[in-house]
Amino acid sequence: MQGYHKENTRIAKNTLIIYMRMLCISVIGLVCTRIALQALGQSGLGLYDVLAGLIAMLGFISTAMGTTTRRYINVEMGRPGGDPQKIFNILLRIHIGLAVLILILAESLGMWYILNYLQIEEGQLGDAVFVFQISTVVACMGIINIPYQSLMEAHEKFGAAAAIDVITNVVKLALVCLLLVYPGNKLRFYAISMSVVTLISLLLFHGYCARRWAGIIRIGHFKDKPLYKEILGFNNYTALSALAYIARLQGSKLLVNGFFGTFVNGAFAPAYQLENFSVMGVTRFANAAAPQITQNYSAGALDRSVDLVCKISRFCALLMTVFVACVVVDMDFVLDLWLDKVPVGASLLCFWTMISALVRTFAMGGTQTYEQATGKIKWFQIINSALSLACLPLGWLAYKLGAQPVAIIQIYICYTVIYRFIEFYLLKRLAGFPIVMYLRKAYVRPLIVVALVAAFVAVYGRVVPADASNAVHVCGIAATLLFSSLCVFFIGMYSWERDSILTSLRSKFRK
Repeated sequence: MQGYHKENTRIAKNTLIIYMRMLCISVIGLVCTRIALQALGQSGLGLYDVLAGLIAMLGFISTAMGTTTRRYINVEMGRPGGDPQKIFNILLRIHIGLAVLILILAESLGMWYILNYLQIEEGQLGDAVFVFQISTVVACMGIINIPYQSLMEAHEKFGAAAAIDVITNVVKLALVCLLLVYPGNKLRFYAISMSVVTLISLLLFHGYCARRWAGIIRIGHFKDKPLYKEILGFNNYTALSALAYIARLQGSKLLVNGFFGTFVNGAFAPAYQLENFSVMGVTRFANAAAPQITQNYSAGALDRSVDLVCKISRFCALLMTVFVACVVVDMDFVLDLWLDKVPVGASLLCFWTMISALVRTFAMGGTQTYEQATGKIKWFQIINSALSLACLPLGWLAYKLGAQPVAIIQIYICYTVIYRFIEFYLLKRLAGFPIVMYLRKAYVRPLIVVALVAAFVAVYGRVVPADASNAVHVCGIAATLLFSSLCVFFIGMYSWERDSILTSLRSKFRK
């Protein structure tokens, strides 16, 4: 039990660091979006968003490799007699190979798509090609950076990783602010700025790892074809999952662009930003426990691993409920406060995106980490990918029949719910996961909180008029935050968790 207490304390500390980081980055990101929209315009920002999404689609293999890298480093650290240097070198070589592959795909398929199918305004082709080339460089640098980030996460150095992320985002904010006074081509300057930020991040992560784990990241030649084959085989299935995610986010951007153009892409941009900040928060929270879930499973402590999965899933759902409530309770006011000029149609898109983020969070938690720890991911990834990819032709059909842009978000909500039921079946059958216990511990309390908060939001919408003063709107959001937080504390948590928090607070107060 003493070991469990230490692990829980470490998770709590990591979670606090992660949320401090998320708060800083979210504030900086919101300001950057406001400035970028003001400087580039709705169409310019939409064009950059589409091109960055095209690169992300080409890089879906590298996205999967990030998941594979974290899994294998954690397993190696949890396994008696593991060799972290060997696994790191093998993973780094694979990432360098993937960066070269992405470069080749971008210069062939990517350029072909831009020159033949991208819907852009007159005279923007040159800018589109320039931004795409810069975005390709950024993507390749990001791929090479993944093993270093994964190594820090495996050693639970979340504080150092948070510091690096905050530093790079401050640099990003400074460069974006220069957009307002830069006299030249602002879109090209924005693309170059993003590449500078990524390069700084790569150098900082590499420098930290070189100082702390020089022996692990030291370049060595390891001939182990079975291990290469095992890693790439595992990655083939995680690549399917990554492709599903890219299809959900970036593929929908291209679909919207094909039917509605960059102007509507610009309306989607704030919605994607909100979703990114919110989902990033719960994902980072889940990542705080991911090393311990995987390492406990690898060491044979299955009960502890399952307990962490239940706990992380519950808190992810509770935290997302609070965030979504504070945003959707007064969406128009939040967007007016955030953006200098709110894109047409952004309010409806943001609302449904927040609902989608909440549903996704209930379908995330720690179960994916547990699946990866078992290594039995084949059917999870195949079925998930098939359902997710099916959403794109369904979205195309909906748009062809005259549906509004928001239809693609609603389609993905349905997909998320359907796959979650299938995932439960697979977890029980393939991994022996205790589904009934998980539902009781991870879902019951959060669903009660969601029902109470939804009722509060519905009443708020009827009571507070849209033309109320700013002070009234701010007080309303504050009241929503207070109400939802109290629901989380008194209903979402168990009594021993409340007692632990209160004891910790009293101890800090006495000190």
